[in-house]
Amino acid sequence: MKRIIILFLFCVSTSLLAQQNDWENEKITQINKEAPHATLYYDASSNNVTLLNGKWDFAFYNDITKVPKNLKPNKWEKIDVPSAWQMQGYGSPIYTNITYPFEKNPPFINSKVGNSVGLYQHQFSVEKDALDQEVFLRFESVSSAFYLWVNGEKVGYSQDSWSPAEFNITKYLKEGNNSLKMQVIRWSDGSYLEDQDGWRMSGIFRDVFLIKRSKLHINDYFIQTTDVSNNSAKIQLEIDLKNTNEKVSDYQLKYSLTNNKGKIVVKGNEAINSLSTTFKTTLKKPELWSNETPNLYQLDISLLKAGKVVDQIQGKVGIREILISDKNEILLNGQPITIKGVNVVEHDPIFGKYIPKERIEKTVMTLKKYNFNTVRTSHYPASPYFYQLCDQYGLLVIDEANVESHGFGYKENETLANNPKWEKQHVERIEAMVERDKNHPSVIMWSFGNEAGNGVNMTAMQRKTKEIDTSRPTHYHFATLPSSFDTYGGGFPLHHKKQNRYIDIPDLEKIAQDGVDKPYILNEYAHGMGNAMGNLQEYQDIFEKYPAMIGGCIWDFVDQGITKSIDGQYGNQIQDVDKAHQQAQLPGEDYYWAFGGDFKHDFSNDNNFCMNGVFMSDLTPTPKSSQVKQVFQNINFTIQGVNKVVIRNEFLFTNLSEFDFSWRLLKNGKESTSGDLQVKLSPLEQGTFTLKNAPTDLDQNAEYILQFSVKQREETAWAKSGYEIAYAEKVIQPYTFNPLDKAISAAKVNSEGREIEISSSSSNIKIDKGTGEIVAYTKNGKNFFNGNMSLDFWRAPIDNDKKLMEMWQKAGFDKMMSKVQNITIENGQVKIEKIHQAQMSKFIYYTTETFGLSEEGELLIDLKLSPETVRTKAATTLPRVGYTIKVTKDIAHSTWYGKGPGSSYIDRKVGMQTGIYTASMEEQFINYAKPQENGNKSLVRWVKFHNDQQKGLAVRSSDYINFSIRKYTVEDLENAWNTWQLEEHRDFNIVNIDFIQGALGNGSCGAIPLKKYFAPVTEYHFNLEIGSIDQEIELGK
Repeated sequence: MKRIIILFLFCVSTSLLAQQNDWENEKITQINKEAPHATLYYDASSNNVTLLNGKWDFAFYNDITKVPKNLKPNKWEKIDVPSAWQMQGYGSPIYTNITYPFEKNPPFINSKVGNSVGLYQHQFSVEKDALDQEVFLRFESVSSAFYLWVNGEKVGYSQDSWSPAEFNITKYLKEGNNSLKMQVIRWSDGSYLEDQDGWRMSGIFRDVFLIKRSKLHINDYFIQTTDVSNNSAKIQLEIDLKNTNEKVSDYQLKYSLTNNKGKIVVKGNEAINSLSTTFKTTLKKPELWSNETPNLYQLDISLLKAGKVVDQIQGKVGIREILISDKNEILLNGQPITIKGVNVVEHDPIFGKYIPKERIEKTVMTLKKYNFNTVRTSHYPASPYFYQLCDQYGLLVIDEANVESHGFGYKENETLANNPKWEKQHVERIEAMVERDKNHPSVIMWSFGNEAGNGVNMTAMQRKTKEIDTSRPTHYHFATLPSSFDTYGGGFPLHHKKQNRYIDIPDLEKIAQDGVDKPYILNEYAHGMGNAMGNLQEYQDIFEKYPAMIGGCIWDFVDQGITKSIDGQYGNQIQDVDKAHQQAQLPGEDYYWAFGGDFKHDFSNDNNFCMNGVFMSDLTPTPKSSQVKQVFQNINFTIQGVNKVVIRNEFLFTNLSEFDFSWRLLKNGKESTSGDLQVKLSPLEQGTFTLKNAPTDLDQNAEYILQFSVKQREETAWAKSGYEIAYAEKVIQPYTFNPLDKAISAAKVNSEGREIEISSSSSNIKIDKGTGEIVAYTKNGKNFFNGNMSLDFWRAPIDNDKKLMEMWQKAGFDKMMSKVQNITIENGQVKIEKIHQAQMSKFIYYTTETFGLSEEGELLIDLKLSPETVRTKAATTLPRVGYTIKVTKDIAHSTWYGKGPGSSYIDRKVGMQTGIYTASMEEQFINYAKPQENGNKSLVRWVKFHNDQQKGLAVRSSDYINFSIRKYTVEDLENAWNTWQLEEHRDFNIVNIDFIQGALGNGSCGAIPLKKYFAPVTEYHFNLEIGSIDQEIELGK
């Protein structure tokens, strides 16, 4: 009986195993797929490679169970290849961060929206001579799994969305027309390792090639350079052949290296004795590769038979060496690099996960222009073309494997990283990446993936990586044991108590002071969601102070928004892309940047958590971009007075003599003197320079600011001559804030009725008795107000405010109501005492506002604030203190003296330069995908709000102020979900004049602002003078 039960159970389990799908079986990752190898490039004139991109036949099914067994749909439609089918009108894109878009039950897939399938069919021609060769189909990226048929015969199966899949199809071919068919499955068991924060899309994302090779052909190569110096470098070239039916001894291998002047500097040849050949040589006086000097050699490898070339490949070679120093620095050609990096997610607002070459090119050039030196390919290997450009233009790459299983958490008994059943998939993914990208000099590090936990499978990935390549360090962000990788990417390596991703500055400094046993990289920091990027400079200060803290990668490069119209068009439905993007950059238009929750069936989403870019979705710069550019610049200035400066060259391989230096001295915001500076400093050298013709006799009543600019002298591949790469400024003599005019006692005050009027010969103020707020200010017969002027403590929340929101809302800042306690009229002035408190809140601020008129008719305001001391614990910092003024609709421009031309805040202002600027209201509005506080100008000495005829209001204080001007109220911004929901008001615009505007910090995914940037809840005393513009404005730049 026992034997019968055992036999029965065995039969049942065998039967179940037989029924298990390939795409729901973690043990099956490929069938008949070629082993991974380096990307092979052929001469442009070669007819051995055919690109199969274009219009293919396509049929879509919402669920895999609905696919006909004979794979013959009722109707074929056309689809672009490459593409994501969700952007071509089939199904909906889903944005989710951690939560899987299907039931978490590995290896099985069960989703509420079904597991959709795309059937592809394409015809291609094969000439007769190809039948005597080996022919391969290569797919650079297909998500997430697929079966392949050629001429009706099943060829194989593959999964891993971001690594190549190559199949030998020789035996399935016939002369003339041939047909391939693919069944692409949206989700497979491999999707459990593809839980990256981003849009979940499907399809053929990258190029498809038909490749012909000889029976004996070059299958792989690996070139390594060691003992690298300016004098010499050792070169080792390993070449692997693949043979189907040839006598190896009849063949010969040749190789050569050619410099950029066309001169062959190294060559060699050897008769073949085996399928693996290694050449070793030494190159004298090599031109080294670095991100600053991306010198490349042309590598040619030829396979010959009887002197005739039968196979030939090409590649670009950079001679460089990566080492770890005894100080735990990363050395590039002997120099310690600081990672000034960013995470780059492959995303396009029109094409989704298919990235056109033009977009890749613009991405790389933008990275160079804004002083980034490193890219982390988050969180999977990028397009092969991206690495070619990084080699060519000079960017360092932390190459990341397609491994993320964040949805399982990180507990030892739950994470897939510690589940032996999933070792094969972990290892195959790192292997595919290393083999593909091992010849790119730009790749300096191999990353095991992202947020995938830790355990035995990470150790196995380390072991496999080192089997292939020992020339580069490995990387992962977990600092808990087993610590099998060579560099840290986050966490607390010596304490093992915390595993934070977004480490704040105090903790980072503690890690640095305690010391680390490996190079330490913050591979994600400075979360750029919305109006963000506070205290970036403080992070950089730590990286430069401690050798082993080698830098970090900002999260992330570009907003992952999808261009969408309010009537639902997106992807290939958009006919005029340029127009759509122009409108998406503006509020209240027909097009906007869509995010999680904006699509049908987007049931599991994380809202706008995908909008974290330094740049907008279409690569438009933001004020964050300017901040990064300045903080990451490679030239440091220490200005020591009006005519002396210390300059430090922080380039590792570039002399500053290659650039043009200039300086100018501003007097009250206008250039008074300028000059050029001849700077010749070797890498990491520092020098002191004296400015010729700089004045030493300064006007004691004027502000002087010394500014420096560094520009490209010669045009480069990524920037034109004259492009500014660095700048600096320092206030030499501070601004003199002239005392505000005194209120005249002769002003007439009329308190009859519901309003109090203060009048002089030229001006009139009206104050509502009930609210205590000014409702009109008239000067020379013109009232520029069209509503009240209210004292406000609230700003439209930015994404980074979320960690302070509970405190602020508990204190009632968002619903603060004012109540007039007392009104006193004395000496031509009106003093109004108020209490500010939200319902159900214990927090109270008392204010005393004194309003009056000057002899010239300016509105004078004296403001005192005092919290009720017993209740100040309800809040530790203020979001804002300032006046909101509803001005007439024609007031739509501002001219100011302060930081500009873009927006700035107390902890994000070094990216803007001080000067006198003029800009329209529209130019100053930053259209973040989720509406929020934006457009603030800081360190403002004075500002004028005016119409096209330069008539309006002039505002100043006895200290620096902040301001913004826009069409929308705080409530408008706070209540809108998308930018298209913003509607301007018919009768007024909004001017904000702020004494306090809160810091930005990194709180959307990281730390709240540093305490030094807090505006504490305490007593304050401010003043303001508002007058009309009585003469023509000298507009700023």
